[in-house]
Amino acid sequence: MNVVAIKELMWTYHPLPDTFKVVPFAEIKDANADVYVQANIKECKKEKKIGHIYNFVADSGKPWICVESAVFRRNMPPPPNPMAYHRYSWYSYFRDEGIYNNENCPGDRYAQIEKDQKLTVKDWRVNKGDYILVLLQRPGDSSLKNLVKRHGSYEGFITYTINEIKKYSDRPIRIRMHPLRQDRQLAVLGKLNLKDQISQNMQGWGILEGGKGLYEDFKNAYAVVGFNSNGLTESVMEGIPTFSMCPSSMAWEVSNKDLSTLENPEYFERINWLNNLAYCQWREDECKAGLPWEHLKKVYQDIISK
Repeated sequence: MNVVAIKELMWTYHPLPDTFKVVPFAEIKDANADVYVQANIKECKKEKKIGHIYNFVADSGKPWICVESAVFRRNMPPPPNPMAYHRYSWYSYFRDEGIYNNENCPGDRYAQIEKDQKLTVKDWRVNKGDYILVLLQRPGDSSLKNLVKRHGSYEGFITYTINEIKKYSDRPIRIRMHPLRQDRQLAVLGKLNLKDQISQNMQGWGILEGGKGLYEDFKNAYAVVGFNSNGLTESVMEGIPTFSMCPSSMAWEVSNKDLSTLENPEYFERINWLNNLAYCQWREDECKAGLPWEHLKKVYQDIISK
């Protein structure tokens, strides 16, 4: 099978199996691909420059693999690094749009990731904490493609979320900005008169993780609310009742979905979720050895028959 990554659609730090070809778009017609590979999805920040290439893949009639940043990121070194992990799926990195072939998975991969990244899963906090923490995301990020469809705008989502929280809880609200594009977030929060609720714990963040500041905000949080931020995955692991506002969230299965239950949240079993999530991501040596491809290839016939 001929698996071809289009050079312009790949980020340099995502490792690929040695059997994959990397071909510039100008030569793609001669590549005779059975499967294409791309990083991210069409709605990424580079869409204006290479949107026509994403469209080519989508219109090709061939299945494609999406490569994206890992889900479990705490204590993970930023890529490229032998101990960094990367996410592989069919079509999209969204939980509800991508195909990961990760239902009812064994616990071996989570055990490996837990060891590599020194992860812990804390007991659920039951009626503990002082405030409700709202996690914002980088404006314009591809992860927010459904936010505009649901709420009209970035501002619309914040307005809706804050109003819903106030409707069902009297607890203080703390807003945590995404570390990137803080200027745009500040402009929106200023317009909504919410600047006095912004967290000041922005220390220690990295490109792929919230760092020390995020865990400072987690310390006394009663609940965490967000659209589909990867921080929701981390709050679940911290044992904080978590509310995901979009089915694309990787924390969806173990999150509350209705803000009317803020004062009476559900506490989910997390073992199966952890095991399944671990089969979404692969260490750099595993990527190069072709393990994510071997895993996804098991459902290739199902993919092409749809």
